[in-house]
Amino acid sequence: MRIMIIGSGAMGCLYGAKIAESGHEVVMIDARREVVDTINRDGIRLESADKKRCIEVAATMPDGDLEAAEVIIVLSHTDANPAVAITAKRLLAQNGFAITLQNGIGNVEALVETLGSQRVLGGISYNSATGLGPGHTKHTNPGPTWIGEIDGHRSSHIDALQDVLEGAGFETLVSQNITGVIWNKLGVACAIHPICALTGLMAGEIGSVPAADALQDRVLEEFLAVVRAKGVTLAKLEVVEIIKDLCKRVMVKPSMRQHIERGLPTEIDAQNGALVRQARALDLHTPYNETLTLLVQAANANTGN
Repeated sequence: MRIMIIGSGAMGCLYGAKIAESGHEVVMIDARREVVDTINRDGIRLESADKKRCIEVAATMPDGDLEAAEVIIVLSHTDANPAVAITAKRLLAQNGFAITLQNGIGNVEALVETLGSQRVLGGISYNSATGLGPGHTKHTNPGPTWIGEIDGHRSSHIDALQDVLEGAGFETLVSQNITGVIWNKLGVACAIHPICALTGLMAGEIGSVPAADALQDRVLEEFLAVVRAKGVTLAKLEVVEIIKDLCKRVMVKPSMRQHIERGLPTEIDAQNGALVRQARALDLHTPYNETLTLLVQAANANTGN
């Protein structure tokens, strides 16, 4: 199967390398010339707990002249979603489909606006990866990849993608409530990512720092208030318990902290910022999430982003 990955950061390289390694034709799409040139010259360097290897993968800029793809997986920065949707429309085969595995909310809707709901799947990844340089990534924490049709039905697109991902070694789960799955992950992101980005804590250290743990409680209270007001049915109702467990044992450095440390733009606007916007539309107040959003935006501005 011919597959394109839009976004060649830590997570894009993780998925692109493992899918290519399993035998599929993969092309990485990235707007950064240095990243494209490095991948074309050196392949993707992939590290995990037990081994290091280099996987040969093609890469190109978004305006490259390419043969159409059967599947496009979006793992780019959420700020680029409008341009990414246009690129996906140009590069998808007539019967092809796209899926976003990005964190936050609004990503599925951005693709649907350009591609139509029949060509877009929703998804979320609970894998973690750390970028070590252009085209160089380390798989730091394996986890499930959730996929689903927006309306919940089981389709040939879902079956095909599940085969691809499982063949590449990713645990792949299909949900009839992919919107609920995405909101579950939004809760995880809002409650962990900015706290780690602003304090320098690892995710698994939050539970052992009383001030960080208490702040997380307030963030989660606001998140659940928005969920109730919107009538969202979470895929896992025990979201608070899940997050608290993660924050006691999973020692990963969230992407938002990685971005702050490297002076790169974060995706705060698609995470806590998006929750704040949803709350305002419902006439709810989310002061803790709004404060975290402003602090991360200020930290980004201090690094020139």
